[in-house]
Formats: sequence, structure tokens, C-alpha cells
Amino acid sequence: MGRRIRSSLRKVPVQERSRRRLDAIVAAAAELFAEAGFEATTTEAIAARARTSIGSLYQFFPNKLAVFRAVAERCLERTGEVFAEIFSAEGAPVDDLGALIDTSVDAFAALQEREPAFKAIIANLQLYGEYEEADAEMSRQFAAVVEALLAARAPKLEAARRPLVATTLVQTTGALLVLTARGGDPRVLGELKRMLRRYIEPELD
Repeated sequence: MGRRIRSSLRKVPVQERSRRRLDAIVAAAAELFAEAGFEATTTEAIAARARTSIGSLYQFFPNKLAVFRAVAERCLERTGEVFAEIFSAEGAPVDDLGALIDTSVDAFAALQEREPAFKAIIANLQLYGEYEEADAEMSRQFAAVVEALLAARAPKLEAARRPLVATTLVQTTGALLVLTARGGDPRVLGELKRMLRRYIEPELD
């Protein structure tokens, strides 16, 4: 799900050993970008954390910014996986949108708490332009799924308003998740759930 960030890889790994080395580099970079920030992190430090050589890092990436793009792509991939799991045909409780709102907020909050790649991009929002297009495309896809769910569960909602309501639900959730990830009061997420429930309740059957 979502558009891939423009590829920055010099070399696409084919062998399992190479794929593991690439994964280790991206994981190490995510940790360091989250801990120290992009500017203070060096490619040498990334290679050392990944327990590989600097030459191995440069086999895959031309520079540090390319490594960051790979970290951002990993974050978007993880986000897409969580969304797909929640909104799968088997998982989405279409008869209870309130419960779905609570489940979604909790799942994404848990993701940002455990995923180093998410922490890395939150700590370096000055680089948002490097993955903005892919992030926007993913949000549009999320909104399309939510719009279809509203069509099935909110018959009072005019068809012309559905895309706007779906986009509002997705973007509001994303914005407040970022706010809390940046050190905001975590109780805001409880208020987010209440706000989204009250926003959608008048449209339900």
C-alpha cells in the first residue's frame, strides 16, 4: 500500500545475506536518527551500530540522506501493514465504527511507541520533504478505504461529503498521533477518540 519513496539504493540485494545486511543498516540508522538526530549521525556510526563495514553501507547507499529515505520508507511500510490488518475484510467491525476508531488510534499509538523508524522520522521532521509524496499517497489510500466503510455504515452521510469526512478522519488522527509522538500529552489520544466518535455519530444509522 502506498507509493514507494524514490529509490536511493545503489544495489538491490539478491542474496539472503545481503538482505539481512541491508535490514541491519536501516534498523541501525533508524535507532541513531531517533537518538542523535540526522545531522549528528554519521554513516560510520550507522555501519558500526549495524556491525558491518562502511564499505558495505556504501554498496547500498550513496550517502546518508539515501539511508534516511530508506528509514522513512520502512516507517510507511509498517504503517500500511497496521492499517491493512485493522481494516481487512475480516478485521474491520463495520457494525461498530466507534470500536474501530478506538482500535485504530490504539494500534497506531502502539506502532509509534515500538517502531524505531517512526521515532526517527518524528525526530527529523525537517526532512519531511524527502518522503512527503509517498506519505500523501498513503493517506489518500487510507481515506479511500475509510470512505468505502462509511458508504456501508453511514447511510445518512451524503455521497458528496464522504471523501471529505474520510479525509478529515484520517488526517486528524495522523496529526494528533504526531503531536503525542513529539512529546505532547498522551491523554490527547483519549480526546481524539471522543472527538472522532462524536464527529461521525450523527451520520450513523
